[in-house]
Amino acid sequence: MITRTRAIVLPDWAGKPLERDLAGWPVVEDFAPPAGDGEVMLVDLSHRPKAVVQGPAAAKLGALTPGHALWTGQALVGCLKPGEAILFDLAGPMAPQWPEAGYTDVTDGLVLLGLWGRSSLEVVQRLVAVDVERPAIANPVYVATGLHGIRVQLINLKGRAPGFVIACDRSHGQNLFEACLRAGRQFNMKLNGTRAFDAWLEVHASHAGR
Repeated sequence: MITRTRAIVLPDWAGKPLERDLAGWPVVEDFAPPAGDGEVMLVDLSHRPKAVVQGPAAAKLGALTPGHALWTGQALVGCLKPGEAILFDLAGPMAPQWPEAGYTDVTDGLVLLGLWGRSSLEVVQRLVAVDVERPAIANPVYVATGLHGIRVQLINLKGRAPGFVIACDRSHGQNLFEACLRAGRQFNMKLNGTRAFDAWLEVHASHAGR
């Protein structure tokens, strides 16, 4: 089994990371002391499976057009362009069985961060200069844009409470992470582990697009 290293260096003020190995990934599940609730929470989800899906395989995921995304109950799927989608699996097994045709695994190549909480929209609006709300779109919104020279992909879940995932190339992951910290400083951003995000996702993702 391949053993990986975390792409994100965590600040000391976050507390002691409580980490465990998941399929060769060092995953921070919590911090000691616990972060508790905050106006906006940030979590490293880079261990979650990711894939670019093309052609008929992309069409099977749903009738999506650029700028639109959907929640399958297991994964977020964003439309990059007609016939091509990005898939972030947030709730499935750590070793997904991608179909052989149309799927390109990009798990190792991308950093994925989660932001949620009542002030998460304000933080995202400080990160990117494009509209991430898109009131005319009822379902989750997909955005590909730039952030200080970094190409990022962002999905607004549009659930019952504000929540986002944002991805970039692994080589720029630390820069993206620190940009999130700077944007969230005035909102008392807290770092959290995957347990808190998974609990939030279970409650709110089922309402995505409603």
